[in-house]
Amino acid sequence: MIKHVNFLIGSACNMKCGYCLQTNEKSPADHKADPVEFAHKFARYLGGQKLERVAYWGGEPMLYWDRIRALHGTLKAEGIIPEQSTITTNGRSLTDDYVDYANANPDIFTVVSWHDGKFTDEQISRIFRLKQFSISQLIHHYHTDMWDTRDLYYSLYEKFGRFPNTAVHFLRANDGCSKDYYLTKEDVDKFCKHLREVIEFARVGDTWALWQCSQLLYHRNKVKSRVGPMCVRDELLSIDLHGNIYACHHNYDASNITGNIFRKVIPIKATPQYSPRRFYDSPECQNCECLEECRGGCYTSNTHEIDCYFAKERHYIYKAMERILK
Repeated sequence: MIKHVNFLIGSACNMKCGYCLQTNEKSPADHKADPVEFAHKFARYLGGQKLERVAYWGGEPMLYWDRIRALHGTLKAEGIIPEQSTITTNGRSLTDDYVDYANANPDIFTVVSWHDGKFTDEQISRIFRLKQFSISQLIHHYHTDMWDTRDLYYSLYEKFGRFPNTAVHFLRANDGCSKDYYLTKEDVDKFCKHLREVIEFARVGDTWALWQCSQLLYHRNKVKSRVGPMCVRDELLSIDLHGNIYACHHNYDASNITGNIFRKVIPIKATPQYSPRRFYDSPECQNCECLEECRGGCYTSNTHEIDCYFAKERHYIYKAMERILK
C-alpha cells in the first residue's frame, strides 16, 4: 500500500550548488504536463486511498509554484491530501502568494534549505511570515560543525521573537555531487567531536543545543520507523507528473526510472544504475546494530565506507543525547 508520495515537479533551479544530487539537468520530469489532469488520473490510480504524506520536489519548487498549487488544490479536492505536505525550497524565490497560500493550508510545511549564499532581509522576513517552516543546513566537507546554526538560531529569535525550527542533514555523495564536498573520515571525526561539544552545551541547558539534540533524534527515529532502504520502500512512491516512477526522489535522470503508474511499457530505459538494496541487503549491513538508524545509507553513495563509519559514530552519540533529554 502506498503511504508516502514524492512528486518530482521539474529539475530547473535558480542556484547551482556544488553538492546538488541531480545528475542531469534535463529530465523526463521537465516535459510539459497538466497538473490538474495528472491529479485526477492519480486519484483514480489510488482508488480512493488517502495518503499519509506527500512532498513536492524540484529543482527549485518555487519555479514551479503555479504547477504545484494547481496539483495540490486538485489533490485536496479529490480528498487524498494528508495532514502534512512538505515543500523543500532554497527560500530565495518565496512569494507573498506562496506564503499566503501555505498559511491558509495548514497541511503545508515548508523546509528552507539554508545551504549556500546569503538571504536578503526581505527574503528572511517572508520566511518568518510562514506559520510552519524549518531551516535546514547541510554537513559536508566545507561545513563540519553547527556553530553558525546556533548563531542563526539566536539572531533570528532576537529579530523576530520566536525560535526557528533548525535542523541539519548530511551530504549524499552521489555522482551529481562534486567530489570536493564529499565527507572524509577526518571530517566525520570533526563533526562527531562537535556533537559531543553540543551535548555538553545541552547538559547546562542551552536552548539551541537541547533543540538540536531533539531534532537529530527525531530524524533518527523517523528513519528507524521505516522498512527497507533509506529512500526506497514499497510504501513510498516517487513520480513525476507523467506517472514515471523513479527509484529515488534525489535523481531525476531517465536511467533512474523504473516504470510508469499509467502505462505497462514505457519507451525509457527502465533499469536504475544501482540496485536500491545494494548496501542494505549486504551481510555487513544486515548484521550491523546501526541498520535501523541508517537503513544501509544512500544506495547511490560513492563513499559508503565513510557513511558507514559516520553512522556507527552517531549511533553512540545519539545514545548520550537520549540520556540528556530524558
